[in-house]
Amino acid sequence: MDTVHEEALAAAGVRADGTIDINAALRALLEGLLNAVMDEQASELGVPRNGYRERSLDTCVGRVTLRIPKLREGTYFPGDIVERWSRTDTALASAICDMWAAGVSTRKVEAVASDMGLESMSRSRVSRLCAGLDAEVAEMRGADMSSEEWPYLWLDATYVPCREAGAPRSVALVTAVACSGFARRRVVGVECIDTESYLSWRGFLLSLRARGLSGVQLVTSDAHEGLARAVREALPGAAWQRCIAHLERNVLDRCRRKGDGAAAVAALKAAFAEADPALVRAGYRRAVELLAGADPRGAELLEDAGPAALAYLAFPREHRRWIRTNNVCERMNCEIKRRTRVVQVFPSAASLVRLVGAVCCDQNDAWACERNFIDRRSLEPGYERAPIPAEPGGEERVLRLVEEAFDRRRRAA
Repeated sequence: MDTVHEEALAAAGVRADGTIDINAALRALLEGLLNAVMDEQASELGVPRNGYRERSLDTCVGRVTLRIPKLREGTYFPGDIVERWSRTDTALASAICDMWAAGVSTRKVEAVASDMGLESMSRSRVSRLCAGLDAEVAEMRGADMSSEEWPYLWLDATYVPCREAGAPRSVALVTAVACSGFARRRVVGVECIDTESYLSWRGFLLSLRARGLSGVQLVTSDAHEGLARAVREALPGAAWQRCIAHLERNVLDRCRRKGDGAAAVAALKAAFAEADPALVRAGYRRAVELLAGADPRGAELLEDAGPAALAYLAFPREHRRWIRTNNVCERMNCEIKRRTRVVQVFPSAASLVRLVGAVCCDQNDAWACERNFIDRRSLEPGYERAPIPAEPGGEERVLRLVEEAFDRRRRAA
């Protein structure tokens, strides 16, 4: 009798020491409730019973046993309780997908599932559950874009280890973020490519055009190989803005002496801080001249990059802080790196795109809840803002600031 009593207490979640196992208690409560609901639903059909069939169901509090009534005529299945071919409830499936999308390895997901009472949550099963992300990611990657124009486009690439033909290698993961005519940002494209080349970029941009991308006025990116040419051919009429943050890093790498590179970057920052396009251009030219006396190779890079680095000045000044750098994509790539680092080497390009696509879908949801990051009125055709009045002696002031920044940083080195 004592044994029966102990077993009943254990089933109800009461341990031998009198403490309560909350998960076990909830499992017992949930199991009794679900079975009572199914009995009631089957009775309402008015058909004689023919026993029960048992079926296990994995839930967020562990595994419960369902006693599904069998009927002498017809069939009964509690579709509102559990999907016909899934033994994991929606909440748990969502949690597992979220864990995987957050960069948690399948081995760790399996361990967590075991702690939750899901003994058979194998790595392959976790992966199958995560395949449910494919539909949402595919919708994001294939969404029609023809209903509005997209004046600004940011492009970037990051490298992630991925297994191909049985061997691990780094693949380029390219992402595209666009600003709509309604002043909303959205991730509009994610793709794995073999190498960053003109053909790869051109194919990626043409795929965006095929989905309805139009009205692009400016594309902001790093100086990826072949990208500027691909933009000219795939998006005729669009200007190309070379990310000034990447340009500053490129100058640091090009200069032989670290102090010269740092001085050039300080001079550039002083020039870019100006609001008047004429003063920015004057400051940029002076930065090139100063660097030419210290490192001709670095100055040559800056001089060649000038037209692309200053392309943003032709656009409304409310937009310039957003369109002159690729920070939108850079921040997202940092999040992608953080989440992919746990997985280390992806088993396939498809699994990589699934995870990165989930990150991008989350980012789109976050942006959808934010206020417009650009004043929508400033994106309307014909918008013009009064030009900045010419500052008497403004050019001399800017040249002095650029020179002081260059000299101060060089002395500090």
